Amino acid sequence: MSTHRASATNSGGFRAVGARPPLPYQRAGAPGTVGEQAARAGWAPAPRTSPAHTPPRGQRPVRTGDGRGLTVLRTVTYVLASVASLLFIAAVVYGVVLWFRVGEAVPRLVGG
Repeated sequence: MSTHRASATNSGGFRAVGARPPLPYQRAGAPGTVGEQAARAGWAPAPRTSPAHTPPRGQRPVRTGDGRGLTVLRTVTYVLASVASLLFIAAVVYGVVLWFRVGEAVPRLVGG
């Protein structure tokens, strides 16, 4: 038995039994991120060796936290939202109690 057979593709040649036909192009793997694609194309900016901005000498660096004002505002907002929720629940309970009292009083008023 021969170890070669006619190619399934219309290339006109022969290939070894079990071998896959060649692809029309070689795949280069996953495309990667946009930055990687740009670097491969040759038009990406050079990587930075230092931060984008360094404060001048003698200047204090900017704080990265929210600050005390925003913390107070966040706390006040949380407390007001909690009080509003409790007030709404109390109003619903009061409405239900009132509804039942009216339901009990109507038959007495009508004479039933």
